[in-house]
Amino acid sequence: MKKSWMLGLIILTSACSKDFIPVNFQIEGAKNAVIVRIDGEHTVPWDTIEVINNKLKINLPLDSTLKTFYYFIFDSGASLRIGLEPGDNIIGSINAKESLTVYELNGSSLSEQLRALYEPVLKSSQIIDSLDKYQAISKNDTGIDLLSMEKRHYTALESRYFQHKNEIIEIMAKDSSSLSNVFGFFQKVADVPLFNNKEDDRVNFNLFGDAIIKSHPYHPLARIFILEKNRILGKNNLVK
Repeated sequence: MKKSWMLGLIILTSACSKDFIPVNFQIEGAKNAVIVRIDGEHTVPWDTIEVINNKLKINLPLDSTLKTFYYFIFDSGASLRIGLEPGDNIIGSINAKESLTVYELNGSSLSEQLRALYEPVLKSSQIIDSLDKYQAISKNDTGIDLLSMEKRHYTALESRYFQHKNEIIEIMAKDSSSLSNVFGFFQKVADVPLFNNKEDDRVNFNLFGDAIIKSHPYHPLARIFILEKNRILGKNNLVK
């Protein structure tokens, strides 16, 4: 009887552990992190965890969709998203010293896709910061034509905008049905949405958006994406 009870406990523990995904980060520049679950259009505060000896270790639960996304917000201002599926085992390193987070990770296809989609964001942010700093310094230089400088600034921003967009499209094309691509569609460069043009973006919405919707028809993120797609393309906001 005792053996049967112990066996049952082992089976129960094993079954429950499959609903939790181990996350292990080596972290520089932060003492703690607030962890928030992304639940469709809502966010649910989950936990605050301390970084001990530059390490953050936690087992995060999967929700009923089995594709669960979390947002880490560090006390330094840095942040990042991860996505979890059954069988994942996330290991990574994070430089959280500044708000522009630099990180690497593996062990999760959703999280690796999010990491790839973040790379153009990081690059664009660094370029914009450099342009803004140069612009601020140049305004005090009487030898610089401010009008010409503004035009160059705008041209550089416009060029980076289209580069960023093309990079995102290439990344999404490598895994067109990944649910992580939803976050790529909502990216901006200097507060200008990447995908917000009814005519220019129709092909992208049909190519990548339909792949997401077909693969994940009932996931809250996919449902939100359907509404946004319909809004941009001028359709009735009906979720089928």
